[in-house]
Amino acid sequence: MKSFHLSLISMMIAAVSLQSGQDSRLEAANRGTIFGRSLAVETVFRGQSPDADAGVPIPPDAGVSPNPMPSAAPPTSAPSMVMEPYTTNGIVSSPDMSMPMYQESTTWNAFSPPVTPDPFLTQPGYGVQPSPYAPYQPYGQPGGYQQPGIPPQGMSVYGANGAQPYKFGWSNRVDVSWIPGAGLSAPAGGATGDMDIFGVDYDLAYSSPFAAGWILNWTNQFAYRNWKGPGGINLPSDLFRFGIDLELETPQAGPVGWSFGITPSINTDFNSSVGGEGFQLDGRGIMFFQLDQYWTLGLGAQYWDRVDDRVIPWAGLIYRDDYWEWQMMYPEARVSLFLGNEAMWSKWLYVRGEYHVESYGTEIDYAGVTSEAQSQIEDYRILIGLKMDSGYYQWFMEGGWVLDRNVSFSSPTVPGYELDTAFIGQIGLRF
Repeated sequence: MKSFHLSLISMMIAAVSLQSGQDSRLEAANRGTIFGRSLAVETVFRGQSPDADAGVPIPPDAGVSPNPMPSAAPPTSAPSMVMEPYTTNGIVSSPDMSMPMYQESTTWNAFSPPVTPDPFLTQPGYGVQPSPYAPYQPYGQPGGYQQPGIPPQGMSVYGANGAQPYKFGWSNRVDVSWIPGAGLSAPAGGATGDMDIFGVDYDLAYSSPFAAGWILNWTNQFAYRNWKGPGGINLPSDLFRFGIDLELETPQAGPVGWSFGITPSINTDFNSSVGGEGFQLDGRGIMFFQLDQYWTLGLGAQYWDRVDDRVIPWAGLIYRDDYWEWQMMYPEARVSLFLGNEAMWSKWLYVRGEYHVESYGTEIDYAGVTSEAQSQIEDYRILIGLKMDSGYYQWFMEGGWVLDRNVSFSSPTVPGYELDTAFIGQIGLRF
């Protein structure tokens, strides 16, 4: 019995001596630190394997790209695969393999826009990236509804090429114009004096996805015109227009886009029959081809129901970059220059030209005879303007000249006449 006790005591003394030796070696390795002992990551992983030479492979860092970009000057020696251990309260742990990799966020600047992949070759929805189209992506999820990474409906970015081309829901447009009195350059028999025109246009529009790949724009239109003069021909002074514009089009989310529209309207002085000379039905259609990153080609036509019914081309080229937008189209062309962002506004300076024709069903007194006829004013306009855009609302002001002005009537008993070149000023608000 005593022999057994002596053996047990000897084993305990030997174990204490061995532990004391190991503690002395570890204490010597960590001498000078105040955080206690620190184990190397190789020791931790190799200690889990019975084969100390092979060990357990160290997992890669979740935040390191598997294919890093080569540096300008390659290292002279192979990089070390030994990594610093992840520690939490002094306990060594394995890296979190579920941590995703996030790209660095950037503040978008119109004068230095980010270089993004070709939108025709990449799939949107990975991270927050600018989209050149509307929030509605017709070729994405079934039905064209919201996708991850796309700004939600109602959000937009102001700046060069920043505002989304479609604002879903209701929007308002108000324009006020004035053309001061201009003389008659080729007066009709008995016509004298000059003619002054004041106008107000108001549109209440609604835009919404209509079907897969299509957008519906519904616009309720109202216009008021006040004519003063000329003498010798008793024209109505107050004219009104009520119209509905229906437009179906595909957003430019691919190489080809389409747009079709029809506009029935009533244009009257309320003295002539509303359903006769005052009713008009206009139509239009165009196809857009995206030639490259900057150029777009448009081919189409419009039909205008006026005194002289006409089919005119609706075609031309469009160029866009970070500073310029050239819409070299007919019947309206525009060249815009981006001036930069100020506070919550982006500023645009532009020059535009327009072929303009409008007509109304009117009751006319001429040479003692009263008749119902359609009165038409045709002209060309060149204007210079400034537009301020906040993304949620915008306003503009412009001024220029009205050229080649002709007034004609559908009644053969009322002669037409021409007006001199005159100034035109317009202001407008969009919200």
